[in-house]
Amino acid sequence: MTELQFRDTAAAGYDQVVGRMTAQFIPPLLQAARIVPGHRVLDIAIGTGIAAEAAVVRVGPSGHVVATDISPALVERARERLGGLSAVALAVEDGQALTFQAERFDAVLCNQGLMYFPDPARGLAEFHRVLRPGGRAATSVPTTPERSLTGRVHASIARYAPSKAAEIRRIFSLGAEGHLRLLLEAAGLVEVEDAIEVVRMAFPSFDAYFNGVERGAGNVGQDYVALPEDARRAVREEARRDLGDAGGTGRDRGGGQDRQRTPLEHFPIMLDLAQRH
Repeated sequence: MTELQFRDTAAAGYDQVVGRMTAQFIPPLLQAARIVPGHRVLDIAIGTGIAAEAAVVRVGPSGHVVATDISPALVERARERLGGLSAVALAVEDGQALTFQAERFDAVLCNQGLMYFPDPARGLAEFHRVLRPGGRAATSVPTTPERSLTGRVHASIARYAPSKAAEIRRIFSLGAEGHLRLLLEAAGLVEVEDAIEVVRMAFPSFDAYFNGVERGAGNVGQDYVALPEDARRAVREEARRDLGDAGGTGRDRGGGQDRQRTPLEHFPIMLDLAQRH
């Protein structure tokens, strides 16, 4: 499995571009996994450790959380967040080839990460393998690019970098109705439940939304900065137009300063829960 662009630059701005959004889906994810004090939890594709930090609170002093990511840069960022917590261990791990023994964990979490696996089915088979009987896997993925925080930007990037098109289709394919359920069941997991969770996100300006992307944060930022300059300008303007940002300031109808329009996102994800026999 490749590292998917999450190297130093991408990791540095992860919380601004991705973490702010993913944090809002952590409470329903943990609720779905039914994590209780004393549980052993594996968090896969941790980003900067936001979900793992919340899971530590749930498992309490008698439990333990193992937080993993394939990106060494992200694991180091997570260490800055989690390093002082005794109930957490961090490791660089490929979610498609975990090194942990079978039936070790009570719960496996994967918050907005499974869609980046080159072979999600293989990853889910690993989730199944490391879960104890009765353990639960909870995972979330985005739905369509048009309803994703950065999906429309990625779709624009694909128009100027056609080689990215297949990757972007794969990322959003898991959010198609019923697709993730089928993969979970094929991995041997049972009692699959799925739901759509939606949050509304607002930004004070288009720049507040897009600055992290321009600095190369997250995988979408890395794909953006790899474009030629003229393509970057075009993608930025497409994003501004899609989000309805007027740019600059002017006068409103009442004669006062016109407030810069705020991009708004009604961002849904597919949240799935499954259990091991």
